[in-house]
Amino acid sequence: MNKQDVILCIDDEVIVLDSLKEQLQNEYKNYMIEVAESGEEAMEIINELFEDKIELPVVIADYIMPGMRGDILMEKIYKLNPGTKNILLTGQASIEGVSNAVNKANLYRFIAKPWDKDDLILTVKEALRSYNQEKTIIKQNVELKELNTNLEKKVELRTQELKELNATKDKFFSIIAHDLKNPFNTLMGFSELLANNINNYEKTRIEDFVKIILDTSKNTYLLLENLLEWSRSQTGRLEMAPSDIDIYELVDENIDLIYNNASNKKLKLVNNIPKEARVFADANMIHTIIRNLLSNAIKYTNKGGKINISSKIQYSYIEITVSDSGIGIKPENIKRLFRLDENYSTKGTAEETGTGLGLILCKEFVEKNGGEIWVKSTYGKGSDFTIKLRTKDNKK
Repeated sequence: MNKQDVILCIDDEVIVLDSLKEQLQNEYKNYMIEVAESGEEAMEIINELFEDKIELPVVIADYIMPGMRGDILMEKIYKLNPGTKNILLTGQASIEGVSNAVNKANLYRFIAKPWDKDDLILTVKEALRSYNQEKTIIKQNVELKELNTNLEKKVELRTQELKELNATKDKFFSIIAHDLKNPFNTLMGFSELLANNINNYEKTRIEDFVKIILDTSKNTYLLLENLLEWSRSQTGRLEMAPSDIDIYELVDENIDLIYNNASNKKLKLVNNIPKEARVFADANMIHTIIRNLLSNAIKYTNKGGKINISSKIQYSYIEITVSDSGIGIKPENIKRLFRLDENYSTKGTAEETGTGLGLILCKEFVEKNGGEIWVKSTYGKGSDFTIKLRTKDNKK
């Protein structure tokens, strides 16, 4: 059986079927005209058609036939394919039979025998037109539904983007209004005290003031660096320049940069990364990540504690972990890290302030380099912050 759409004629009289087939075939050459002598035979043909995914736009059936009546056949057809147009062609149909076909099989038309050829041709023509029109509407409805679904997804995505943009904006202004303002108040306050009373203060007190000013300046500078990096990232002005990086050397450089901060709290920093370890990433971004993770570890580790930087090769990736013996993080707060909308931050062991921006920046930069970041922590015992980056052999 070919793939042409089918018009099916059912009648227990062969002469009627031959006449129907001849009249319809001459008029509808783009359709296959199939015939059956009973309802049971018709159902076999119909099942075969549907298995082969061949459409059945029109069925023309006699009412009184041996075995299955025409209205019962049409009811079965309607259940299988509601779109098929059923035409009852008989001279002996009862009102009950026609009503049954109308109510249960959505009967399209009733034609009495003997039929008028022109009436038959016109009826089938209108039935085909109606079938194709409904088919087009159904197709358009499906396309419209898909379009609406896609539109809803786009709206949902855009809503999420706007939410993130608002969170970014709120975070930005929060840092400017509060986290940058406060350290400058500290700097101005202690500087003014020194300027007005330097001849009246003892040397030890002056040293304390200078230390506060120095520590505040360093922390503020780190915050400002993060803020500028984050701002460039959000505005798309941060270009990626991945290269082969000696990760041991990069970690060592950052340890040197923050050595004084660690020394003030008598912390031990250990670089346990193998000297041959390398990653393929943007060097500036990895510097920012490592610097922030080390600064965080220093901030939340008590005096005399230890910070260890280690690594582990996992196939074509390397995992770099910054472990501290600090205060740790409560389980309910871990999920609040790396998120703009949470604005989560706590004071360090020496009352150091923070914004949470450093970890947000870490996550963004790690992901830009095709990696991952996560944290494991035991409250009161310390935290392990791990980043996963590509090795030099995995540049895809």
